[in-house]
Amino acid sequence: MDERVAEVFTAPGDDVERLMYGYSLMCCLPDGLAHRPSAGTGTVMRPDTLRRYASAAGFAGVDVLDIEDDFFRFYRLLTR
Repeated sequence: MDERVAEVFTAPGDDVERLMYGYSLMCCLPDGLAHRPSAGTGTVMRPDTLRRYASAAGFAGVDVLDIEDDFFRFYRLLTR
């Protein structure tokens, strides 16, 4: 699960995207960078970023699940 933001960043973003970026910059990113090792992603991870991370971790792919939610996008990691 991660924040439901646009699949590609486009400024200035809608209300939800701006809210999620605020959380990312003020809370999630600093907390993530305080723990090593860290990719420094923060929150607002778009599907392509998750796919890259999943591939690097050895997963075969990622499905975006068809679950409606105003704030979150849900994923399934696929094994080989």
